[in-house]
Amino acid sequence: METAQTETDPKPQIEIDRLSNLPEALLIVILSFLPTRSAVRTSVLSRRFQHLWKASPSVNLSFQKNTFKESPSYVAMANSALLCRQPSDPPLLRLRLDVPYQLPFDLPPEFICSLLDHAHSLGLRHLTLDGSGDHELILQSVFSITSLQSLSLPISSRELVFPSTAIATTLTCLKSLSLDLKPSNSAQVERLLSELCCLEHLQLGIVAGVLTVSSLTVKKLELLIFNTINDTDSVVRLSMPSLEFLYLESQGITEHLPHIHGDIPLLRKSVIKLRNLRSNNVNAVIAQFLKFISHAEELSLDLKEHWYEDYPFDILLEPGKEIPVFPNLKHLNARMCFHEHNFEAVISLLRQSPALQSVKLVHKVAGYFNRWPKKRRRKDWRSKLPRNADGNYQYAYFTNLHLIENNEGFMKLLSKNSTPLELKARKAVTRTSCAAKLISGF
Repeated sequence: METAQTETDPKPQIEIDRLSNLPEALLIVILSFLPTRSAVRTSVLSRRFQHLWKASPSVNLSFQKNTFKESPSYVAMANSALLCRQPSDPPLLRLRLDVPYQLPFDLPPEFICSLLDHAHSLGLRHLTLDGSGDHELILQSVFSITSLQSLSLPISSRELVFPSTAIATTLTCLKSLSLDLKPSNSAQVERLLSELCCLEHLQLGIVAGVLTVSSLTVKKLELLIFNTINDTDSVVRLSMPSLEFLYLESQGITEHLPHIHGDIPLLRKSVIKLRNLRSNNVNAVIAQFLKFISHAEELSLDLKEHWYEDYPFDILLEPGKEIPVFPNLKHLNARMCFHEHNFEAVISLLRQSPALQSVKLVHKVAGYFNRWPKKRRRKDWRSKLPRNADGNYQYAYFTNLHLIENNEGFMKLLSKNSTPLELKARKAVTRTSCAAKLISGF
């Protein structure tokens, strides 16, 4: 009996401290992904971790609370994590400073400048500045760091005041830049871009107005469009002969998209993510933008109507006009509500793309249907995609279209009957009049 009981008893599990068995270099890499406050707390784990966080190549200093009582703790953390470092210590690669937009009296701009100057002496490469980074004195220290390879400045309500000295003599290694672009400081940003001779990646937050973005070296551009409710005449002109990748994303309610045009002859890939689209002039702007990027080889569309919209409307196709020809398009990825109008527009786009090799279409339900159940009908927003081999009409994938044997299902998709443009225009007018009658009835 004892033998049987011994055989059935589970073996005792031996706890293994795998974290302590990791090499020191790997532990430092793990700590570099933590905020500095969290990395410091690991010093109580064991003697090995007591000073390990000081070798981290990344420092992240942020306010935990929106209160000026945090200043002494912030200063103490900055002293121990940054100012105590010596040039002989492991290099400082990344620094993130997060301070209040309005600096408290016991945290003057000169202290932030001292942190930046000391980081410069440590060979800082990547800097992210949130909060009061638009202070003129702080910006002077930022643009004097000659070792910077990437720089991210805050999106603030105040204007950025760049130093008057030539930036080309300091930021000679800068390859990535992220900042906001407003009409009031567009001239300064344009001068900044013209002086950055090694810049390859640019991220811009666009608010409103007529803006010009030009660079001879940028290969990757990200445009973030913020709330455009009242911006009816916004225009963004791009002059980037080396641009290969263009990313466009909207933030907030998108009633009036800016008109984007210019010169980007080498564009290869474009990603468009637009949310909360309204039926004002969105289709005309998007159709113009598609014509602007029609020479791309890869196109990704992620579009979504606002849930206020009662009736489906054309997003890609402007009534009375045709989809442009995409002679080089090889890969298309479209995620949207494939109701009647969007489905017909995408079919027209596919017919105008003779070099296609793969197509991915995913249906996304547009908004909520329980807000105004009497006005918005679910069947109007139903997917018009054909049922696939799995019996599902929510998605359609086609690959290797350059092979003849893989064209059968794709050709069936292209053979779908589409509504003529004249009939679509009449439907749009009818739906608009019905909506006006419903509104007038309240």
